[in-house]
Amino acid sequence: MTEQHGRASARRPYHSPARQRQAEQTRAGILAAARDLFRSAGYAATTIDAIASSAQVSAKTVEAVFGSKRGVLAALVDLLAAVGPPHDLVDRLRAATDPRQRLRLVAELSRRAYEASVPEFELMRGAAVIAPEIAAAADQVESRRRGNQTRLVAYLQERGCLRGDLSPEEAIDIVWALTSYDVYRALVTERHWLADRYQDWLADTLADSLLRP
Repeated sequence: MTEQHGRASARRPYHSPARQRQAEQTRAGILAAARDLFRSAGYAATTIDAIASSAQVSAKTVEAVFGSKRGVLAALVDLLAAVGPPHDLVDRLRAATDPRQRLRLVAELSRRAYEASVPEFELMRGAAVIAPEIAAAADQVESRRRGNQTRLVAYLQERGCLRGDLSPEEAIDIVWALTSYDVYRALVTERHWLADRYQDWLADTLADSLLRP
């Protein structure tokens, strides 16, 4: 082995923090542009060229980062799947000792999660139709939601306040159905309920459906 070859073999890949930050900023800019376009024009009508123009990059850059328009959508859905509930609400929920108060906080959490991300939930809602491979991210959101509901029902059971005619699985199904995005969408988006009205209705309906009289 020559000395020159030995030096070449000893080289390590060069990672520039500045270049990494620039790549992250480019990625975030493309996602922001795509999110706005998907909201205003819809997924089907939005093109890679339109996303690139809005993000002030080339179409080749968008394709290099995400592969395709489906890849951009998948990244947006992945972002939603990774977002957890607001920390302040989680802390209040864990500290609540009254079952009715805990259910009111569950209703507030549902309202805040949905109203902050309606366009993203709309994208995720149709993801399985647009691109079945994206459905895994939607499933991740639902799995996390189901896990939270399982813990809620376990708490109600431990406190002895869960209705006697409900099995734990049935109770979880009720919370899962009532706190779904589809219910929020039907009442707030389609029937134009105020978000406060939805939150109060959800809290009361959860209590009536789950708690002993």
